[in-house]
Amino acid sequence: MNLSPDTPAPADSLRLRLGALLLLVLICWIAFFQGLGNLGLMDKTEALFVEVARGMADSGDWITPRWNGETFFDYPVWGYWLVALSFRLFGPLEWAARLPAALSASLSVLALFALLLRLARPGEPERGVVGRALLGATVLALAPGWVGWGRSSVTDMFLASAIALSLFSFLLAHFAPPDSGDRRLGHAGMALFAGIAVLAKGPVGLLLPGLVIVAYLLLRGRLLISLRQTPWLPMSALFLGVAMPWYALATKVNGAEFLARFLGFSNLERFTSVIYDHPGPPWFYLPWVLILLLPWSLFLPVAASRILPRGRAGWATWRQRPAEPSDLPLFGLVWLVVVVLFFSAASTKLPGYILPAVPGGALLVALFFRPFSPALAGDAAARSDGAGVRITGWVNALLLALLAGAAAVAPRLAGGDPSHPGFAEAVAASGLPTTLALVLAAAALTVLALLLTGGPQGLRRLWGPNAAAMLAVLALVIPGVGSLMDRERQQPVRDLARLAGKKARANEPLLVVGYKRYSVVYYSGRPVLFVSGPDRARRELGERSASLPSTLLLLGSDAELKDFGLDEAEGFTLARRGSHRLLRLPTASLPEEDER
Repeated sequence: MNLSPDTPAPADSLRLRLGALLLLVLICWIAFFQGLGNLGLMDKTEALFVEVARGMADSGDWITPRWNGETFFDYPVWGYWLVALSFRLFGPLEWAARLPAALSASLSVLALFALLLRLARPGEPERGVVGRALLGATVLALAPGWVGWGRSSVTDMFLASAIALSLFSFLLAHFAPPDSGDRRLGHAGMALFAGIAVLAKGPVGLLLPGLVIVAYLLLRGRLLISLRQTPWLPMSALFLGVAMPWYALATKVNGAEFLARFLGFSNLERFTSVIYDHPGPPWFYLPWVLILLLPWSLFLPVAASRILPRGRAGWATWRQRPAEPSDLPLFGLVWLVVVVLFFSAASTKLPGYILPAVPGGALLVALFFRPFSPALAGDAAARSDGAGVRITGWVNALLLALLAGAAAVAPRLAGGDPSHPGFAEAVAASGLPTTLALVLAAAALTVLALLLTGGPQGLRRLWGPNAAAMLAVLALVIPGVGSLMDRERQQPVRDLARLAGKKARANEPLLVVGYKRYSVVYYSGRPVLFVSGPDRARRELGERSASLPSTLLLLGSDAELKDFGLDEAEGFTLARRGSHRLLRLPTASLPEEDER
């Protein structure tokens, strides 16, 4: 066997790939697993989601989700099942609650690495192949949105990772030869992971990847060809076998209540009207695209500008050429745009809704720096958009410098939080802002050096200091921030909630005043009433029981209890943690609204 000078021996190639894989596993550990249990369950959504899963694990009812004593059909069960299984294996611990989300995020990163390796051009130098795959997976792993939701036990990561795996499977099938094992594997993956996505969030799990694929195939003029080559019957059988059994059982057990709540409220109404007080303008997601993909999002405009052909002749030639991996940046752009447009059209808006767009953006940016086509290499001498890359690099350096300055002065400018009066001082004393400022400043200086002295090769390496800075922040700053936030903000409420579970008398209600701290349900192990004022409390108590109890437990901060109408001297304080109190109050002593 003859090897070219750029082609390593098989053993060397294997070592190169294994080394890259080990490095990627280390990156995933730092990004998603390190200090996963340092922070107590966050209010509101994470604590709610995890409590539903714990209820399933404790009760053994794997069909009907319940929260706070009532059925809860806002989300399907895939995430609940994974968290409940983790609890069965490891116990009801914070890190165990987040482990399935961290594994889902990591699986998507590793799948992107494997996909980019598999789609390499024959004869391409192995170092270039492995470098491209490692960069693509690293960009996704270090995207702030993927990190944040990969460390949070909520449904968003389960949906986003399943959609990503379904679309990666499509790409594997799309670029594979007909009747090949890769094509069969890709078609099976599309159906399997679309089914899991529907189990994670509902019909959007099928609709979103379908829209992305159709939009891409229409642009490439290959929709009819792809439709004819798709094995619809086995794929449909696999999809329905994965997604439909739970929906059928949930409908059988809960009937019209499940259909009305899940399909009507949680899907149609969420899209057509504002629920849970989460409105937003049509451009709501534009800044969130920037934030969830920083610093990579800075390169999205220049990366997108070079994808589509110019002129009518260019379009005609481009649409006629066969499918090839150099189309991947276009697919990433379509993926990003379709997801953002879809959720921009919805009335209810939350940042996590566009998490499924993050892998598309990561793919687009990574292949901008390490493209499949040599003609599109990332140096300014070979490309007409070199000026755009250089301008983006200057913006990158400026932003890093500004963030470094903000981190350095933030502790001196931050105001106090009445509910957590010692938090700002604790942050300043921790040294974390200084560490963050030094990391960001070093990254800014490195980007600046590449711009000034690196030439065309320097432009190709602008991703390096950004990746190093993100990794350093995750390794050196985030674990400390998690521990600090838990000690100063989460632990006081958690301690009082656990005490309330122990101190509550028979049939004595527990009321959380002010902010809806759903974690109290989890840590107290009992139903909770969330109230803003005395009249709301009486109404809620009257709806729960025909006769009012003689005493109540109330939990809240001093400011919230004062707004409720209770002074320091009213009620019997069972415990205090910082500015938060747990007190017992005779029901007859509930203040009147006009006393507040």
